[in-house]
Amino acid sequence: MDFLQTLLVGTPEELYEGPLGKYNVNEDAKAAMTELKSCIDGLQPMHKAELIKLLVHVLGSQDGA
Repeated sequence: MDFLQTLLVGTPEELYEGPLGKYNVNEDAKAAMTELKSCIDGLQPMHKAELIKLLVHVLGSQDGA
């Protein structure tokens, strides 16, 4: 969940220093992650909140599976 939380509310630098810090992320993956982060950051607050609720629900139901 640290990855998801950082992706949604953190910075790309926080992603690479935190949840992704133990991985060797190549430049193409970094570019894709930066683009994804930019899209998430561009969401309207209401849409971002609904996305968070959906992801928490989906990921939470997988924990119990």
